[in-house]
Amino acid sequence: MTLYRNNHQTMLLDIHTHRLPSSASSAILSCSMWNTPIPNETVFLSAGIHPWYVSEADYKDQLEWVRTMAATDIRTIAIGEAGLDKLCQTPFELQLKVFREIISIAEHYRLPLILHAVKTTNELIALKKEYCPHNAWIIHGFRGKRELAQSLVRQGFYLSFGSKYNHEALQSIPNDRILIETDEDEQSVHSLYQEAASLLHTAEEELKDRVQTTINQLFFSR
Repeated sequence: MTLYRNNHQTMLLDIHTHRLPSSASSAILSCSMWNTPIPNETVFLSAGIHPWYVSEADYKDQLEWVRTMAATDIRTIAIGEAGLDKLCQTPFELQLKVFREIISIAEHYRLPLILHAVKTTNELIALKKEYCPHNAWIIHGFRGKRELAQSLVRQGFYLSFGSKYNHEALQSIPNDRILIETDEDEQSVHSLYQEAASLLHTAEEELKDRVQTTINQLFFSR
């Protein structure tokens, strides 16, 4: 299966990476105001504010950058990564204030929201119930156990799996809620699909097609 966007044919496989692969159109590059300039070869990107780098001094500038990217850069097909992290130095109330603004931006532009979540599952579920978003919420780099994975899927979340995850969690959720990412890992996205396909007892190309169908629905159906 292939995607078509701006007359560009591609198979988008990796929904979250900080390392743009040689086949740039196969990945969504995660960007922030601090990553600029964005490489010219970038085809798809997400624009966000990582909770580690939120500060009173510049969060308004960062939010304005995200709004501008969502409004003006056609490569922006998602918002994030953004979210909540109880183990980082940023005051939690400030994280929450900024994250609420990010939720509003993602909802306004109908863009999927790629989430960074550390020890904040309950807060994310509560916020999702509060906002009832029309756009998809995707927890990236999911490493939780099977029970948590199933609970999040019941709440409408999508889960993206990288190089480290609980195998039972992957096996326990519907195929249409599974996404794949490399994040900061140097492992190729193809090897991640091979491993996941083996665990799911399916062919690698079949898994790619399933995930591609989900990607089409989430990122290219506006």
